[in-house]
Amino acid sequence: MYETEGKQIVATLRINEDRFQGLLINLDAGIVVHAPDTSIIMNNIKASELLGLSSEQMMGKKAIDPAWKFVDLENNTLSLEDYPVNRVLTSKKPIKSQVLGIHNPIFKDVVWVTVNGFPIFNSNGDCSEIVISFVDISARKLVEVELKKHKENLEGIVEVRTTEIRDKIIEHSKANHYDNDFLKKVRNCVLENIVVIGFGTNELAAKLFMSRSTVQRKIECESGLTAAQFVRLIRLEKAHYYVQSKTHRTLAETAYAVGFSHAGYFSKLYKKYCEEKVMLSNSLQPKKTK
Repeated sequence: MYETEGKQIVATLRINEDRFQGLLINLDAGIVVHAPDTSIIMNNIKASELLGLSSEQMMGKKAIDPAWKFVDLENNTLSLEDYPVNRVLTSKKPIKSQVLGIHNPIFKDVVWVTVNGFPIFNSNGDCSEIVISFVDISARKLVEVELKKHKENLEGIVEVRTTEIRDKIIEHSKANHYDNDFLKKVRNCVLENIVVIGFGTNELAAKLFMSRSTVQRKIECESGLTAAQFVRLIRLEKAHYYVQSKTHRTLAETAYAVGFSHAGYFSKLYKKYCEEKVMLSNSLQPKKTK
């Protein structure tokens, strides 16, 4: 009877072991089990693939082994104390979502992984094993790098374009925008309708009995600004006059008085307008000779 029960227990253990081994083999994550001295006592195929070493090569290797070449997110060589197994061993606590790069000798490239780990304690409360798992995130990392490059390129383009527009505004501000009859007519028309919220290029064209495209073309040709920018500049100039003369009690009242429906948006534009006036004033001042 006992012999039969013993055989059943052994058979059950073997089935469970086979299931465990099958799980490790087919798991899409690298699993490495370390002894307390950090030497490897077990790993699965995925771990060998990610680390670029065969199971035979990995067996018995310690964290200090020169075969390991890990880098952080800035591509700096990872210090030994920051190795996942050493972090778990030192803190005796699990780690989660540590991102690092592995210099893979097979692919001759960096494989990016997210790492989790936890300690296993024996009955005496001592750490008997450290289990580390690796999940390949190289594809995600590549996308992040490309997105970062794209963002930097866009920011560069925006910065260049912003500088060009600012320089153009300053350049044309040095001359009088209203030296010719057409721009004077545009200015007067905008001022007559300054309190009308939404008075823009379409409304301006209708008042001048011209097509929208003609108004846009003539304003840009004469002033170097788009029609929308030119109308906004007139509004801001009028607002500046109101502010300087203390016509209104609040900036919000000034905003509505010059045709802006949102005081917050007006505040941002007016602040930028004042900054550009200071820049223009400084640029027109004669340079001091030493």
